[in-house]
Amino acid sequence: MKKIAIFSAILALTWSLSAQPHYSAMLKAVEEHNPILLAAQKRSEARQAEARVGVLLPDPTVEGAYYWGDPSEIGIRWDLSVSQSFEMPSVMVRRARLRNIEQESARLSYEVVRNKMLYETQKLCADLIYCQAVASILDDRTATAYRLANLYQKRFDAGDCSILEYNRAQIYLAKVQKEAADACLEGQHVRTALITLAGEDAYSFNQREYDSVPLPPNFDDWYKERELQNPVLKALSNHADADQLKGQLSRAQWLPSMSVGYASENIVGETFRGVTVGLTLPLWSQQRAVRQAVLEQEASQQELAAERSKLYADLQCLMHHLYALRLNLDNLRAAYSRCNSMLLLDKALEAGEINLEEYLLQLDSYVDIQLQIWQLARELEQSYLQLNSITL
Repeated sequence: MKKIAIFSAILALTWSLSAQPHYSAMLKAVEEHNPILLAAQKRSEARQAEARVGVLLPDPTVEGAYYWGDPSEIGIRWDLSVSQSFEMPSVMVRRARLRNIEQESARLSYEVVRNKMLYETQKLCADLIYCQAVASILDDRTATAYRLANLYQKRFDAGDCSILEYNRAQIYLAKVQKEAADACLEGQHVRTALITLAGEDAYSFNQREYDSVPLPPNFDDWYKERELQNPVLKALSNHADADQLKGQLSRAQWLPSMSVGYASENIVGETFRGVTVGLTLPLWSQQRAVRQAVLEQEASQQELAAERSKLYADLQCLMHHLYALRLNLDNLRAAYSRCNSMLLLDKALEAGEINLEEYLLQLDSYVDIQLQIWQLARELEQSYLQLNSITL
């Protein structure tokens, strides 16, 4: 039992150390240079500053009046009053907490945008590796087709092959050249999209293989840790906290608010000074406000629960898909490694044991298997990126 616990701890530690974001250099470039992300960061900072603008107390009120008598013999009169209103401490405390939540909401809005953009960058990097691999495979096939076209050109000139074989070699060369050119163009489109996100640093991206895909030893333990870091769930949780606090604030606002101040009244030969006290009773302004706040709170809690449940189910399904993909990929790679006989195929063609059509069918078959391997590898990489996109 002790050995099992130690082994599980080692696996968890290995997962923790190896589960670093793929393509970290490109992610760093996006964070530093992408204008959309930088604008979102400034917008978030502006919203946080806006949340801090509010004050705990309303502005004081200063009132003055000047009266002249009629008839003029009774003289003049002037009044001056200064007052400050304030809410109950329970209301003031909740307002302060609500401002803190609003600041956190502004920060999380940026985290959500950042998360989506970094994930998009990772997907483009994975697509670019795949496009480069496909282009390389098709370039190798084009080189083989070019060699065959030259060979059958010489044979046809020497009268050693028919016009049908000569034409077949030339048509096959034109076909594979077109497919290789299309693959190269697709790679250029992906790199252009990556440049749009990461700037000039995208030109230096030259990774040719996918990084290893470590899978967590236990999904539930992995999910519990990642759930707390998911910006979407954190934003929804923060929104639910805000609605809950608004409900408490709405109930607390049924308490009366008070105002205290200083007043002075001056008439001819007489002056009156003293303290004023006022009381505001919220008899009508808060009607139905508490009910609305309770409904908002219940809605936000349900939204959070629904999103959490959906995320758990989606990621668990994705984890099972990852295990299946990795098994299929390993099996296909092993089968290709065992059965790859391209060298024998070349010798058979040179010895006349097979004709050109049979050779080309076998060549296309090997190329198709190589492409399937890379398609599975890309799907595995994309699924892994999606699994970990919640914690970028």
